[in-house]
Amino acid sequence: MKKLITLICIFCCFLCMNTQSEAKTKKAEINTYEYINIPFWQKFNDDILINHLDRMYKNNYDIKIAAYQIEESDKIVKLALSNELPQIAFNGYLGRTLTSADEKFGNVVIPDYSQYHYLLPLTLNYEVDIWGKNRLRTKSMKKEYDMQREDEKGLYIVLTSNFAINYYNLIKTDKLLEIQEKLEEIQTQICNLMQKRYDNGLANKNELLKEQKNLTYIIEEKNNLLEKRDVLLNQINVFLGDRSFENIERSSFEAVDNSLHAPDTIDFDIVEKRPDVIKSKLKIEKAGYDIKISKRDILPSFTISGSLGYNAYQLGHLFGSNTGLANIGIIPYFDIFDGGRKVNIMKLMKSRYNKYFEEYNKNLLTSAQEINDALYSAKTAEKNYLVSKSRFEIQKQDDRLIAIKEEIGTANIIDYLVKKEELYLTEQNNVSSKINQIISSINLYKAAGGIDVFNDVNDDV
Repeated sequence: MKKLITLICIFCCFLCMNTQSEAKTKKAEINTYEYINIPFWQKFNDDILINHLDRMYKNNYDIKIAAYQIEESDKIVKLALSNELPQIAFNGYLGRTLTSADEKFGNVVIPDYSQYHYLLPLTLNYEVDIWGKNRLRTKSMKKEYDMQREDEKGLYIVLTSNFAINYYNLIKTDKLLEIQEKLEEIQTQICNLMQKRYDNGLANKNELLKEQKNLTYIIEEKNNLLEKRDVLLNQINVFLGDRSFENIERSSFEAVDNSLHAPDTIDFDIVEKRPDVIKSKLKIEKAGYDIKISKRDILPSFTISGSLGYNAYQLGHLFGSNTGLANIGIIPYFDIFDGGRKVNIMKLMKSRYNKYFEEYNKNLLTSAQEINDALYSAKTAEKNYLVSKSRFEIQKQDDRLIAIKEEIGTANIIDYLVKKEELYLTEQNNVSSKINQIISSINLYKAAGGIDVFNDVNDDV
């Protein structure tokens, strides 16, 4: 009985020790909604955009798939942790032995017989982690889990940025369509007036055909804008996980706030905060654990094995005081020759570590380049918007002058309409420049790994 109690105590100690290890490795719950970074998107002062981002968080299928991938990775970590714990199983046996001949053991003769055998043991196995390789395997799987987390964070940054870009492109397309319809209306008037001139002999055929051809270009561009709007609506519905492909609520162009200003410089310490860079670093750390594991796999292993239960040949005596079964022992294991398999695995892990290290350095460099490129693009887009806005104001003045000339009779109606077309074309360029500035700001946010690098400026550009 003392041996039985000792055996139970030993395995209980192992179980408690490893349960504490499991408690230490338990991961805190992460609020993935924070990955959307609502405070940054609130700087655009568009409640409709915020509502869409909230809806996307709840319904987007890529986000749901990523959540299940994280759950899958979490289970893999727990599987690795289970190898650190004792394995307890029930391995019972119930059978009847029948012999058809006498059995001889030297001078001892056992006549043929039949008997039942009842065995109800618990088998217990535990690989003593002397070298810590099982603990290292769990840590390696934990790094894999952390990499999945960084992939998930990167997915949120890409999804929210791409959604916002499509959203603002949709607003731009709405405004361009509105202006394009005005251009079509004006060009139709010009064609009608030119037709009357041609009929009265005041214009030649080439002038008439030129204006009619310009009308076809305007209609063609209008059709392209209609197609682009439909495509954007479809893409946004996919982002939102909406199978009905309903119309998307959006703000008007006039309500768009482009007050975000790109910074003059960026502290490139943020490069190391990008999810892809963090993942590259985690891959190096995981490879380091794998090297240690491969080295310790070469060393001998020791498994504690034991049984606890009852062994009897009569059912009525199965739980008797003299039928107890208890044993415990240590099973050493060491590969004397394996064809160099474990040594080659260790060399493979070292090569993989060196490869990941170089990938990390390359990732740092390319990330810095992407941030630089996005910063220059944002600055240029801001400057171009200022130029476009100034050109639009100049065109307005030109339009007012031609309107005055048309009133006093020094300019004809066609000259006035042509100038009005120029005004609308300039307005279209201004609309595109304003939205392009916002999109370049979003691209900078995406390149910075979802970090807000913008100056807080409340005045409109």
